[in-house]
Amino acid sequence: MELRIDFPKLPEKKSLLDMRGELDGVLGDDGWLIGSGQSGESGFVELELEDEKQNPKYGIMAVKAYLQRAGFDPYTTIELAGTKTRIFD
Repeated sequence: MELRIDFPKLPEKKSLLDMRGELDGVLGDDGWLIGSGQSGESGFVELELEDEKQNPKYGIMAVKAYLQRAGFDPYTTIELAGTKTRIFD
């Protein structure tokens, strides 16, 4: 199951590479990075969540909690199955 994160800007003193490494740590064996990019301050990260071993909602919740704790902009969104939601909704 694919999850896309779109951010208007990264938190202060955080790079896209930092974000990718931290998401890798959050997901462990339950997901992996499939793409990312940045243009100016805004960018995206696409993840594949493992849904065979466990319910993917736990991966979604872990990613959302990471984005909130890391200080991402409130207009950062996660998209799953074509539905976008802000990280603080």
